[in-house]
Amino acid sequence: MSSTALLVTDTSTTQEKIATIFEFIDYALVQVSPDKNTAEILSSTNFIIALVALDDVAQNAETVAQINKLQPSLPVYVINEHQEIASHSLKGVSGFLSFPLQYRALLGVIRHAEQEGRRGVSSKSPSVSLTGSSRQLKEVQALIRHVAMTDANVLLLGESGTGKEVVARAIHHLSLRTDRPFVAVNCGAIPPELLESELFGHEKGAFTGAISTRKGRFELAEGGTLFLDEIGDMPLPMQVKLLRVLQERNYERVGGAKTMQSNVRLIAATHQDLEKKIGEGKFRMDLFYRLNVFPIELPALRDRPSDIPLLIREFAIRMELEHRSPIVFDEHAISALRNHPLPGNVRELENLVERLAILFPGETITNQKLPLRYQSENVVNIAASPPSSHEQPVTAAPHHQTDLETGIDLKEYLTNLERSIIEKALEKSDWIVAKAAKSLSLQRTTLVEKIKKLDIQNTVL
Repeated sequence: MSSTALLVTDTSTTQEKIATIFEFIDYALVQVSPDKNTAEILSSTNFIIALVALDDVAQNAETVAQINKLQPSLPVYVINEHQEIASHSLKGVSGFLSFPLQYRALLGVIRHAEQEGRRGVSSKSPSVSLTGSSRQLKEVQALIRHVAMTDANVLLLGESGTGKEVVARAIHHLSLRTDRPFVAVNCGAIPPELLESELFGHEKGAFTGAISTRKGRFELAEGGTLFLDEIGDMPLPMQVKLLRVLQERNYERVGGAKTMQSNVRLIAATHQDLEKKIGEGKFRMDLFYRLNVFPIELPALRDRPSDIPLLIREFAIRMELEHRSPIVFDEHAISALRNHPLPGNVRELENLVERLAILFPGETITNQKLPLRYQSENVVNIAASPPSSHEQPVTAAPHHQTDLETGIDLKEYLTNLERSIIEKALEKSDWIVAKAAKSLSLQRTTLVEKIKKLDIQNTVL
């Protein structure tokens, strides 16, 4: 692919300044004004990137639309002094650059365009790892694009399982450091006495058990990105040492005297309220402000239920690629999951899909095949007091209204109703059959027969 960029501008000053930058970074630049035959130029030259720098917003939109139509895979960046306004009024762009241009930002988008071009993937996708089309996720994607080309520290906030490491990797992938290491550390999983050695390394003999020199995570991530997950669990003494690295950009290995220079982009993450921990004296305020340069709040999955079907499909396809029998979810199962709070968020949903793929390989997942805690409630809870002394269970009225005009299969309806009540009784009794039978006013042997007849299995995993 030719290393040639297209610039569409109607301002001579802008044209001269951008041309000077391209000459300095040794990339070819073809410059056209909007009244020229842009279509002819696009059809005769292979560009790696298109830059549009026009004062008129409507003309910007028209030019971007023309480029998208003629070369759909060509990344388009709009250069504008009012970047925020442009980002809300233009569609079909890969990103925005503020004027005057910054060398690192421009070089970053060019390198990214080259990498995506070699892969044959459009650069317009902010991250192939972020699945969903909800407004909340699009806002996160926009923030990723804005911060990726900088070296600003990023603080990722959100509940456990919302995909903080996925976002961290996306930022690294889109940054200037994409060809350098990405190193992740869970601060809550490492004993406090070992965390300093884990981050900064140690020299041979520095402490008992240090039989050889060992590089730390900062050294391993040199030139790249270091992701510190669960930063809220970092002990106070370690916070002081981390602050020093962020301020002075150097550190020493444990037991060493040599000062190591640090060129690392730091991304931290936590599910905790750091400002509350500051008030409790458990987190340093100065470190918080060092980390909180560019915060990104990740939405809980219950706040973007429209993304659940897309995530389920992605997980199912991934497992199929791992040579597992494919599974699909019917609309009732998907509806049940969309109405569930899913406290574990994306991680919980992924684990559930994997679990069901093991239990029901090659099958369609219905509401009844979901573990009980995920199923839609279609009957009222079993009464706390025992029902009458009849052998058969006393069924409760359904929550939903059955449509008798269109007809129902009464036998199937009552069977499903009975199965649901028995499953709930078993779940409440921790699957102790005798206890469940008592709550249903049944003989134990009668309940065992019903469990076999209805093919009820313990799916509480």
